[in-house]
Amino acid sequence: MTENQLQAVPNPVDEAKAQSAELSQGRPDQHKTLIIVLTLITSIVTAIVAGLQADAGIRASNANRDSQYYAVLASGEIHRQGLQSNYETATMTEYLRLSQESLVMQIAALGLEDTDDRMATELAAVGSQARADKLKTYSVFFTDPRYAPQTDDGLPNAEAYLADAFAKANEITATQNKATDEYRRWDGKADAYVSVLTVMAMAFFLFGLAQALRGRMRLVFAVFGAVILLFSSAWAALVTLL
Repeated sequence: MTENQLQAVPNPVDEAKAQSAELSQGRPDQHKTLIIVLTLITSIVTAIVAGLQADAGIRASNANRDSQYYAVLASGEIHRQGLQSNYETATMTEYLRLSQESLVMQIAALGLEDTDDRMATELAAVGSQARADKLKTYSVFFTDPRYAPQTDDGLPNAEAYLADAFAKANEITATQNKATDEYRRWDGKADAYVSVLTVMAMAFFLFGLAQALRGRMRLVFAVFGAVILLFSSAWAALVTLL
């Protein structure tokens, strides 16, 4: 076989390389459709997460407003009840003082020999007792059956009064604490969604970079972007469920 005939015989290796080059030139947009689909999915997921973030922010703002509102109510109720308790305590103290004063004067009158002095002392005792009895009509300790003494010489139920006095303030405080917990919960969700959106921005960057590349590098960046998209989607789902 002559030299010219040898040159005319095709080389299998060269043919394979040529076919590979033709295939590569014939498919310049290989994986481009996949990247477009992944970019579209990322856009949809990002829009959903952005909506969840906005909703969480609104809920956190409402809960924070409610927390501040109930905090003001609780403060006002505690202040009001403090003034009421001071009044009731002062009234009962004055009643006890006048009652003891009347009792002491009555005992002292019994030991007096002079009729005029005895009568004056007894009148003073009656006056003190009358003022004490009048104070009873202005105090919840004697007008409310829940706290009034059970016997004539008994004392009001101060423990029951204190328990009932601050019950409303405690209820408002519990509601305020609940609103505060809700604010922290939704504020944490809003911050977490912002972090998810930040990670998704990296997926957008990788998909955009993959569009400018060719061959295996395009596929590599597309895979990394898909992994980040999957991770951020799972993260957003976890934040939503918790």
